Parts: sequence; structure tokens; C-alpha cells
Amino acid sequence: MPPLSRRLSKRVLLLPLLFLLTSLSLHAVDPVKTLSPRYRHWIEEEVPYIIQNEERKEFLSLKSDTERENFIIAFWQLRNPDPRSEINEYKEEHYRRLAYANATFGNIKAQDGWRTDMGRIYITLGAPEQRANYPAARNLRPISIWFYQSKTPALPTHFYIVFYKRSIGEDFALYSPYQDGPVRLVTGLEGKNDQKNSLDIIKRSLGNEVARTTISLIPGEPVDLNDYTPSLQSDVLLSTIKGLPDNDVEKERLAQRRAARESITTSVFLGANTAAAQTAIFRDSTGRMTAHALVSYNRPEPSIIGALPGKKPGYSLTLQTSVLTPDGKEAIYQQNDKLTATVGDLEATDLRQKRFGAETRIPLAPGQYQIVYTLTNDLTHSAVRQRISVKVPDPARTNWAVSSILVFSSKPPIRDTEAKLPFSISGLRFSPQGVQQALLHAGEPLRLVFQLWSGPASPSSREGQKIKLHYVLGSVQSGTEPHQEDEEIDAGSFDESGTLLAGHTLPTENLAPGNYRVVITATDETTQQKAYGTLTLRIINEAAPTELWTAYDASEGSGRGLAIDDYKRALTAIMSGQNDRAISWLQRSIADDPTYVPSLDRLVIVLSESSRYKEVADLTSAHPIPHEVSPQTAILISQARAQTGDFKGATSLLEQQLQIQPPTADLYLALASIYEKQGNVSRAEDYKQRAAKLTN
Repeated sequence: MPPLSRRLSKRVLLLPLLFLLTSLSLHAVDPVKTLSPRYRHWIEEEVPYIIQNEERKEFLSLKSDTERENFIIAFWQLRNPDPRSEINEYKEEHYRRLAYANATFGNIKAQDGWRTDMGRIYITLGAPEQRANYPAARNLRPISIWFYQSKTPALPTHFYIVFYKRSIGEDFALYSPYQDGPVRLVTGLEGKNDQKNSLDIIKRSLGNEVARTTISLIPGEPVDLNDYTPSLQSDVLLSTIKGLPDNDVEKERLAQRRAARESITTSVFLGANTAAAQTAIFRDSTGRMTAHALVSYNRPEPSIIGALPGKKPGYSLTLQTSVLTPDGKEAIYQQNDKLTATVGDLEATDLRQKRFGAETRIPLAPGQYQIVYTLTNDLTHSAVRQRISVKVPDPARTNWAVSSILVFSSKPPIRDTEAKLPFSISGLRFSPQGVQQALLHAGEPLRLVFQLWSGPASPSSREGQKIKLHYVLGSVQSGTEPHQEDEEIDAGSFDESGTLLAGHTLPTENLAPGNYRVVITATDETTQQKAYGTLTLRIINEAAPTELWTAYDASEGSGRGLAIDDYKRALTAIMSGQNDRAISWLQRSIADDPTYVPSLDRLVIVLSESSRYKEVADLTSAHPIPHEVSPQTAILISQARAQTGDFKGATSLLEQQLQIQPPTADLYLALASIYEKQGNVSRAEDYKQRAAKLTN
């Protein structure tokens, strides 16, 4: 036994340590409790279901009320669907939902409806499209079923949310087909602890449709009403709703908006020298449609050329393109092009005297869109913004048409077989001067290029056939004789998709300043079908400059080829409800780059929503699954394998995921479900307990 003095010295040394630990625990105060009532109410009761975890941490780290007030202002500005409007529709709708929840659910006097499950769902998703209420019946608890049509790609296109009352005095609770099951909805002893018997009771009392909803919240998902096999996808849905602000899709959308706001926070929007946005639609030999945009200033803008880091002359701009739904209220995707280069002193002087235009390309599926272009001069923090409507025609429904008409410069076109650059048409890159309109001096040639679109056919089947092109250039003012030219081209030049590149140069000598119109008539000599294209020409006096110099983002980007382009086309197809077309684009994207995770994630979700499990299983058998896939995607792939009988592949996939990413309750529950189907009750129970530990 050690001497008393040594034991005492150890105790004496421990006392300061215990005092330090006690002091630290006393000072570990919840940062929310240190807030004033106004800001505590905001973070705890007003925005808990819409704020991201990182935003919450940032807010709680702020030191002053001024910082907190500025944070709240920026929080709502970031979510404003129309930054130009003084009325923030998102904020207005959120507080309307919050007021409704507090007035309808929970204790109305306490205004705590936001705490209830119904309140949370209503605040997060808004009012349901339909509601069905089933008051307490014989052997059944009160049930309420809400039907939703999703407004975000993070969720299935359509789904149900089910609530039930555990007892008469309690609020409605959220129902989970997997964690609760029909036994939670039945009160009598007949169905106690027996999911199948409970399901039969619900069928007899409320019908097959309600019974089906207690097994799966996803319409169209196959279910067996003669046996209880709960939908794991339904629990994935509920988990996604709960964590919607931190869902990858929503975070990406908000990050894009944040980047947009930050890029022009200090911008001064130009007044007199505005820019015009012009967009042309062209297609390639595979039927892919791409919008090519030119955002050009009306007159020279010398400030485009400035001093770059290192004092060298050059330019640095950002062209942000936001693709929106037809009503302009929902963003589909956003892209940012960085336009930067150094120039020589003589070139800088020359460029300052010319008009400037920024170019970009926007992959789109057929449909109607609004597109917002924001061009920011990063050297002066000035910007211009234009919003236009764009319609992309459907190649499958185009029998005979003239595409957009591009006016191009004297620079000879360059070959771009991979079509990576803006204004690459049928393998050739043209330098744009205008789309559907042109600004010239009299005597400057009007160089036109466009495509003819017909139905797909073998080029050999068109051999010997002719296309007649008739050009008319005339003044908008009546009484003047128009200039006319004819041209005949070989229809055998059409590619298999039915696309043919055509071009022509019209003279402008002796044209007085004013407005003119060009009309192109394309006649198929075999079918006598006619198609028309028009262009506006403005002749200006010699003192005003017409020449345009342009810039575009020529970087290789991610080097993923067409994978990202087709992913963007899929996003636009999904937003317009064209799921089959979206699946086709996503399959093309993965074929081009099997490692592009966003396409794989999205394809698995869309196929699973349509219950096309075999295609999911076949897809992942053909391509190795990247480690970066989300847990939700891994679960859906595993579920598809189980649906096709590959239980070993289903469990091994999820167990592999648990080795390479942090475990989640959803992954554990997915494994439990598959082991249950195999009859391995002990393994299933083990994973259920692990899931319970994570959720508690």
C-alpha cells in the first residue's frame, strides 16, 4: 500500500482536474438559451423545418443581434424565387403555413401546432392535394390520409402521408408502413401483434385502397394485400421529408441560388447600355436539342476590358444561366460560365471600341422554359440581367421546319465534332453576330446559317431529291422592291436524324438605314411541304459600331463529355413530367460516363418510382456502383435486387455501404427488411436494434 502522503498528493492533484471538468460542464450552455426571445423564437419555432444544419450552426455562432438580423434578412433573400420582387412569395407562403399549422393542429391557445407531426408535414410540404379522414371505427383508430404531388425532384412525383391517433386525447402521429405497420392502426384484440390480421381488419373496414396505403405510401408500387410486406421505399420517403433542407438536391438548388446572389451582391446594374439575350435552338445527329445563347451589349462597353491580377489587361466575367419552369417559379438547374483571358495592349484598345457578347450553351429536353441570364463583370461588379421564354421543339413531332437562324461573322467556322462549344452546329463552330436579328452597315454581307429539320430517314433514301430555298430581303416599309435569291440543295445531305445544315450570304449594298426583314422558304420538292424562317435586319449609319467580339467558357470542365449535358436534359424532362424521356437521357448519361453519380442517383429514383425494379437491378449489374452514391440510392438498388430474387446481392450491397460511409437508421432498416424476407429473424432483429439506437 502506498504511503499516505502519496495517496493524499494524488487526491490533491485530482481536485483541480475535477474542478476544471465541473467548470467546463457548467459552461457548456445550449447556445439557443442564450438568445433573446425574438431570435430564440425564430430559430426554434419559425424555421426549424426549412433551415439547413450548417445555417443553424452559423446562426448560433453569431455574436450580436445586428449580425443575427442581417443573417435573417439574407436567409429570406436567398429563398426569394424572384429577387426583383419586393414581395418574397416563399416567405409569405411559409408564414401562411406556419399560421395555419398553429391554428389547426395541437393546442390552439399554446400556438404549438408547429410541433405536431401534422404541423411539420404541412409546414414542410404545404397543403395536400387531397385529404381523406376516417374517424374512429370498430377496431380502428382515427386515420387521416393526405395525398401530395411533389414540387421537388428530391421526392417521388406522387405520394401519400398517413396519420393516426394513438388515443383520443393525443395529436395525430405520423405513420410508417415499416416501423408501425397495420397493428398500430387496430385497437381490438383480434389483430393484436399480428400484422396480417390487422391488414385484413383494415381491408374489411375501410377497403383495399386504404389497406394498400398502410403498406406503401407510393402509388403504383406493387403490394400484396394478402400478406404484410411493408414498403421500405416509404420509410425512405419519410426520412427524406424529415431531412429535406439537407437533402442533396435541395442543398444544390440553394447553393446555386447562393452563388447567384453572391456574384451580384455588390453589382450595379447598368442603365443605358443594356444587353439583349438571344437564344437559338439546334439539334445534333442523335436528336439532342441544345439552346445556344448570346448575351450582347447594345453598344461598346469599354469597362469589359480592365486590369487583371498582375496588372495585365484582360477581361473577367461570369455568365450565370438559370433554367426555370414555364411559369418562372421553380428553378430546374443553373450553370455558371467563367469568361476570362488576358489580351495585349493594342488588342485591348481595339476591343474597347467594339460591342461585346457572352456565349453559352444550355442542354434542354423538348418543352417550354424561362431562362434568366445574368452577366457580371467581375472587375467592376456591374451586371446585366435578361429573362426570356424559350420553346424547344420535339424532334419526334417535327416533320418539316427551319431552325433558328444564326448570323455569323467573317471568321471561318472551326471544326468541333464533339459539340462542346457554343454555336457548334452539325460539327462546325460559328462566331455569332446575332440570332434571328442582325445589326449591319450597308455593304456588309449578311451571313446566315440554319438547319432544316425533317423526320428521321436513311440519307440514301433521299438521294436524287431536291430542296428549294427561296430568300427574300425587303424593307419593312411597303412600296420597295425586295431582293430575292433562289438556291437548290441535295436532300441526300440530311443525316439519319433528319437534320441538314444550310447557309447563305445575302448582299446589303445600297440599303438605306432602317429595318428590313429576311424570309426563308424551304420547299421539299418531293412532298411539296413548305417551312419558313424569318430574321430582322437593321442597317445603321457608319458612325455606330456593328462588329461584335465574344467570349465563352472554353475550359474542359469535368471532362465528362455528354454525361452532364444529358443529366441536365433529364432534369428538364422530369420537371415537365416526361419521366420516360428523362429515363432515356439518364441512361445516355451513364452510358457516356458510368461514374457520374448524379445520373445514377436520379435514374435509380425515377425507375424505382415506376416500380421498374428489374431495370434497376440490370443497370447496377452492368455498371459498378461508385462509392459516392447516396444511402437512399443504395437502399433502392438493394430493394430492386431483392425484388428480383437476388437477396445475397441486396444484403452485400448494403453491408458494403456500411463499410464505406457512416451508418444510418435507414440502411439498418433496409437490411432488416431484406433479412426478414429471407427468414433470418435474428439478423433482422439485430439491425432493427442498431437502427433504434441511432434514432433514439
